[in-house]
Amino acid sequence: MADRNDKNKTGRTVALVGGGALLLWLLLRGRGWGLGEGTDHEGTGSGASGPTGARPARCRVRIDADGIELDGAPTDLETMTARCQAAGSADVHATGAAITGVVAEVIHRLRAAGVEVWADSAVWNSANVTPTKRSA
Repeated sequence: MADRNDKNKTGRTVALVGGGALLLWLLLRGRGWGLGEGTDHEGTGSGASGPTGARPARCRVRIDADGIELDGAPTDLETMTARCQAAGSADVHATGAAITGVVAEVIHRLRAAGVEVWADSAVWNSANVTPTKRSA
């Protein structure tokens, strides 16, 4: 006849296996201590870009009530457009306090410069444009 301790051991085993699986997943997903397949800080990981003449990483544009930030530093439209054009693509994020006209101007300038724009649907709706469809 099974006693009460057998049930406790089963629950403990399930908890340990589940916790171990979660820990393994967190460590190997490419973040944390860098044990996964992501790039390391020197850019020599499996996700590193090709030759040294490759384009810079996607620029990050943030629009809020104070204006435009490019990679964390305040900037103007001309500088933002030139640097994102050199990068070839841009992540655009807008806060709820961003001025709609500024969001639209940023999106229109980037698209006119041939920059591939990555943004969520709220940004596209603010700019009153439709995102370009990308092939898989």
